[in-house]
Amino acid sequence: MVLRPDVMGQAIEHARARMPARAPLIYLSPRGRRFDQQMAQRLAQEPGVTLICGRFEGLDQRVIDHYQIIEVSLGDFVLTGGEIAAQMLLDATIRLIPGVLGNASSTEEESFSNGLLEHPQYTRPAEWQGHRIPDVLLSGNHAAIEAWRREQSEEITRTRRPDLWAAHEEAKRSGK
Repeated sequence: MVLRPDVMGQAIEHARARMPARAPLIYLSPRGRRFDQQMAQRLAQEPGVTLICGRFEGLDQRVIDHYQIIEVSLGDFVLTGGEIAAQMLLDATIRLIPGVLGNASSTEEESFSNGLLEHPQYTRPAEWQGHRIPDVLLSGNHAAIEAWRREQSEEITRTRRPDLWAAHEEAKRSGK
């Protein structure tokens, strides 16, 4: 079963009447462009967004074409519907809007903010079950701590996400 164009057209018109004209219209679909942190950052700058959650066999292509809907995928897998994907997209995007998080700098040094995965995190106590916090983190030397975090981020990205590492290396070569 495919979502009917007449029914979806009415629903879209109703939703769009309450949104700014330039707010993107997004359909969560496994065949869409993959959602990533950069897309979340762009969407956080928009005046709003209208999301269409797929069901059954999807949305009639005429609706996608008529409204110039942007298809977005969260990954190479299929869900029973687009609602969970929409929640993930919204959460990743809304947290980037100024004032949403209590500490605005929270989004500046996390995974994907600089093209790398995040470094390991530690808290008290300094030793737990025979595992110690790395000495450099207890040193008070902010430059050494920053260098350690960068090295850890690079190593984790290189070993766990070769795709991100390749993109990071390419960006460094091209000066981006």
